[in-house]
Amino acid sequence: MDNITKFLLDFFLIRNFAKVVRTRVQQVQDWISKVRPFSWEATLLLSLFSWFVMLLLEGIYVRKFVSIFAWGFLIIGVEWALLGKKFKIPLIEFQFHYAPWLSGIIACIALFSNDFIIRDWRGVLINWPIFSAVFASYPKFIQTGLKIQQPGPDGRQDLVLLFLVSGLLSSWFRFHFLVQDILQFYPNLLADDFSRSAFVNRIKPGPRPTSRGYALLDSAEAQVREELQGKTWIEAQRWLNSLKGTAETPGIEAELSNRIIDREYGEQLPREQEIWQIVTETTFNSANPSQVELLLRAEWQGASSREGGYALRRLCVFSEVVNPAPESFADMKQNSTFQIQCQPTREELPTPAIK
Repeated sequence: MDNITKFLLDFFLIRNFAKVVRTRVQQVQDWISKVRPFSWEATLLLSLFSWFVMLLLEGIYVRKFVSIFAWGFLIIGVEWALLGKKFKIPLIEFQFHYAPWLSGIIACIALFSNDFIIRDWRGVLINWPIFSAVFASYPKFIQTGLKIQQPGPDGRQDLVLLFLVSGLLSSWFRFHFLVQDILQFYPNLLADDFSRSAFVNRIKPGPRPTSRGYALLDSAEAQVREELQGKTWIEAQRWLNSLKGTAETPGIEAELSNRIIDREYGEQLPREQEIWQIVTETTFNSANPSQVELLLRAEWQGASSREGGYALRRLCVFSEVVNPAPESFADMKQNSTFQIQCQPTREELPTPAIK
């Protein structure tokens, strides 16, 4: 009984399916037979036929050549079908022609697909308003009978406003991608304050990211501790004194700065690394020879919301620890060690250079 039921269901389902397919095919044939030769429907059918032909071809250049016709017929058909139609925005009762915007985006995608003029999706968005303005403006130059005419004063004014607005939209798209590229290469800029910016605003308000300078000063402190590990107090003083160097002997500050920045960044963000600089300042206290202060400063030399940029500083104090049971004075000096105490990092405005 179950086998008979299954056979009957399969038989009637296949039969109904074939009937539905025949009905749909007949409807399509009837619609095609009623299509006028000079109409937007015929143009879209030519575009569809061109796409079908392109799929059957193998050579890349031949396919691109046929795709020009496919895209061209598609643009003409869409523009023709939507010619004169308007979209009404609720509440504000504003109407605008949306056909040029559809034709413009199709033209941009066509150029992008053929790798001509437009090379990426960014280019599609940037050029979209300009191409849309072109499609919106050409009817003003054509009169009945496909004759060329010169727009009147009102028409020329509309064209100027149209291209100015389109240029503004295109510029904003370009500016958006430019800002994203800058933040990709210099993510430390996200830690800056944009509250006074006239053109950049945070979409998701929240706590600002921490500046990379804090991590750089952590690496700087760790690097200093590694450099001085196992050294005596006298050796540590010599090393601290050699950071800036003299006129005859160059200091090791630049080399130390490069090591610290490489330690923090590695091979990432090479452009941002170039605009960080670690600067040191050693202060020997004449009143207390057993104490030396080392100021570590991470200076951001890139773009900043503050005039002159900003810097982060961390003060480290080196204190001598004398051997409690020296056998001689020389022993006391040679075997004396030291301890390091560093204060928390704080932000400061760099002192402007005196010219």
